[in-house]
Formats: sequence, C-alpha cells, structure tokens
Amino acid sequence: MKRFLIFLIILFLGMRLTAQETDLATEKNAEAEQVLAENKAAAETEEEIVTTPRAKLLKRLEGSGSPINSVVFSADGHFLLAACGGPGGDHKARIWNIATGKSVQVFSGHTDRVNQAVYIPDGKRILTASDDKTVRVWNIEDGKEIFKLAEHLDEVKCVAVHPDGKTAVSGSRDCTFTRWNLETGKAAGMKRAHKNTVTAITYSKDAKFIATGSRDMTVRLFNAESAQWIAEFGGKTTEEGHLGSVLSVAVSPDSKMILSGSMDTTVRLWETKTGIQLLCTWRTIKQPIYSVTFSADGKKILAGSGDFMARIWDIKTGEEELRIRGDGMQSVLSVAFSPDGKTIATGSRDKIVRIWNY
Repeated sequence: MKRFLIFLIILFLGMRLTAQETDLATEKNAEAEQVLAENKAAAETEEEIVTTPRAKLLKRLEGSGSPINSVVFSADGHFLLAACGGPGGDHKARIWNIATGKSVQVFSGHTDRVNQAVYIPDGKRILTASDDKTVRVWNIEDGKEIFKLAEHLDEVKCVAVHPDGKTAVSGSRDCTFTRWNLETGKAAGMKRAHKNTVTAITYSKDAKFIATGSRDMTVRLFNAESAQWIAEFGGKTTEEGHLGSVLSVAVSPDSKMILSGSMDTTVRLWETKTGIQLLCTWRTIKQPIYSVTFSADGKKILAGSGDFMARIWDIKTGEEELRIRGDGMQSVLSVAFSPDGKTIATGSRDKIVRIWNY
C-alpha cells in the first residue's frame, strides 16, 4: 500500500511539472510570435500624418547584449539603471553615466532574463528580479551580490522597494508576491495575490498600499503592512476592465490614482478611493502597452508600446502631448521620467537605452 501511495505521489508531481513546463513553453512561443507581429506591423505601417510634437534624441546608451526590460533614473538624475535579458541575451543589470554615455557598472550573476532593476533609497544598492526565480541585492560600488533571495517557486517578474528602503516586494509567475527584509535578506511573508502571473508591482508613494498587475487581467491593491486585499480594478466587467494581461502598473505621486498598461493595447487610469472607478482610457494602434509611469508632478503619463513608440498624455485634458519614436527604435519595453522632468528614458527590444528631451 505504501509503495502504491508513493507511486501516486511521484506520478502526480511528474504530471504537475510537465504541465508547468508546457505552460512555460506556451508563454515563450507566444512571446516569440508577439515579437514577429510587432516587427511585421511596424514594417507595414506607413508614417502617419500627425500634429503631435516629436521628442528629440539626446543620447544612446549602448552595450547591453539583451533587450532592455526596465529603466530607472538615479535620484540625482545623473545615472540610468536598466534590467536586461531575453532569448540568447546576457541577463545582466547595468548602470550608465548619462552625461558620458558610458557603462559604469555591470551586475552579473543571474542565469536567466532580468525583468526589473530598481534603486534602493540609500543609493548604495540595487535590487533585481529574474526569470531564474531569484531576487538579488547588489552593491553599486563594486557590482557584487549581497543577498540572493530565493523563495519563489517560479520566474520573478517584478520587484519594488518600500520608500523607507528596509523592505521590498517581488511578484512571480507562481501567482504570489513575497515581502523581503533587505537588512537580513530573509523573506518576511508570502501572499497569493492573483489567479495568474504577477507581472507588475509597486508601492504607493505614501507607503500605505501595494499595487499589483497580473496576467489575470486585473490590478489589485493590498495593505502594505498586513498584505490584506483592499481593492480590485477591472475583472468585473469587460466594459471597465482590461481585456488582456496587465503588464505594468504605476501609482500617482499623491497616491490617489493608479495607471495600468495592458496587452489589450490600452492605458487605463483608475481612482484609488473606490477601487472601481475608471477615469480615462487611452489606446494605441494594435500593440501592447509594456510600461507606464507618471511624471513627478502627477500631471502627465508616459507609456511605451509594441508599436515602436512611447507617448505622453496630459491627464487633465486627455490629449496626446508628445510622441517618441525614430532612430531605429523597436518595441519600447520600458519608460521613465527623469527626476527633474526634463528628459525621458526608453528601453527597447533593440538592446538600446535612449534619452530624449521633454
């Protein structure tokens, strides 16, 4: 009887692993098909006649061997941190000096795609999330790994640091987010957050809640201290909710609004008090929204998409204010405003970070 039970357990685990491997292979194939679709669409699309102003390219930051999955400026605006990785890539995080355009630090150690890299507020460390199922803490000065955080059971897609710099959260393909103590390198709790991969995560500026986005097409809010569920955006009606995976989320500087970008080609703006009120929807042409963010004053939004473009909209008027494209730039996987709001960074599938005027 014991042998039979052991056999059943082994069979079950084997079937589960096979199913997970099949799901992962399906996702990778879908990603490859999406890249082909974006390239085809860009090749077939003629230049539009638009009156929207175009941004001017200021600098190209090169040297990455992989697509640029996330970008973020340092607090002083002098440096740019990027997460890199993709099929056949080098799976590293890098820091560039923006003024010189030179790479000043490379963080090596991940064994698969680095999906996101963020600064820790002390300015001495960074945090990375990777498809190798780990989150890692690095020393900026020497580029060495400080902690390897390995509690997730699957790919880690996103990471965010609490404003106090003492804790962090990471979201994974295992449908959870994990809280980490950055002083000890230990997990401080895990929460099943969604019905599918947690693709995006961030803290509110007032540190009261955590916002997450998922392949289950919803955005959710959780109490930053207790991890208790607060609200859900979308998912209830197709009229209000996203119709595709949520790929990026951002919280406004006053913590009163949530921004979400999706595979359904839309950017949606939500009011956080009710958790159900959709304030505005912006749509691009046929391609996913990979990255969204607010300007420092909370008056503008910036989005990068698979149509080889980034766009800025004015929240008050809802009008498109600036279009960022050209220089051979491919799909825009990541975007960021500089701290002073005068420049914009885009990270592209073509492995280049570009700095634009604004």
